[in-house]
Amino acid sequence: MNGMSEAPELLFDLNDDGIAHIVLNRPRAKNTVSFAMWEQFSAALDMLENATPARLLIISGAEGYFSNGGDVKLPPARGEGALALAARLEMGQRIISRIRALPIPTVAAVEGGAFGVSWSLAMACDMIFAAEDARFGAPFLEFGLVPDGGAAWFLTKQLGRARAAEIIFSGRTLDSAEALSLGLVSRVVAPGMAVEAAIALGKVIGDGNRHAVELTKRLLQQAESSDLATIHALEVVYCHTCQAGEEVPRAREKFKARAAAKAAARAAQ
Repeated sequence: MNGMSEAPELLFDLNDDGIAHIVLNRPRAKNTVSFAMWEQFSAALDMLENATPARLLIISGAEGYFSNGGDVKLPPARGEGALALAARLEMGQRIISRIRALPIPTVAAVEGGAFGVSWSLAMACDMIFAAEDARFGAPFLEFGLVPDGGAAWFLTKQLGRARAAEIIFSGRTLDSAEALSLGLVSRVVAPGMAVEAAIALGKVIGDGNRHAVELTKRLLQQAESSDLATIHALEVVYCHTCQAGEEVPRAREKFKARAAAKAAARAAQ
């Protein structure tokens, strides 16, 4: 594997297919986040942000479990600043914002459970592929905390205030079926297959047309906060960019070749 981090709390790989994979790697602590993990996450994102855009980024947890969120056994403070007790959270917020802003498709491959700030991390991705037995929860109030990592924002934006409030105030756990029905999960797969499903998508996404994939991701980002007129203007610019490149002619030739092959097969029947 190329680019594998030597640090133990987070693994990073960018393979020859252009698929990047970040693994939260504290399995004995249910992959809960620490200062070191966030620091290593930042270094991995530096590589992704400063290189040719990857085809896809997958985020998963080691040993069949995504993450239980912040490690309540470790102090969240660092330094002597006015908000020192929230230093670990602030680091996590920066990571989540950077994940949201990456110009490549992102998938959280969730096995086991995603709770607390790790659910926020998963929701920051474009897609969540969840195992059938995966669970999701935001039990912040149980620990005397407010929702963090953008959990209240993500849930309210997706579900509306009433349903988001019910989930947050009850602190209850959602199974993958309910999460799928609410639109919080993109796809449900068999246990143990979340990463494999994400890799399979990465190998075919855009049929190799990486510029079109990147510009589509940028369009989706703008769609969250822009009006239709703004999106139409961006579509014109991005469409012009695609038409001026090599990918559109190549895609047309592939389409013609497939159509010809299908026509020949029909004629031979």
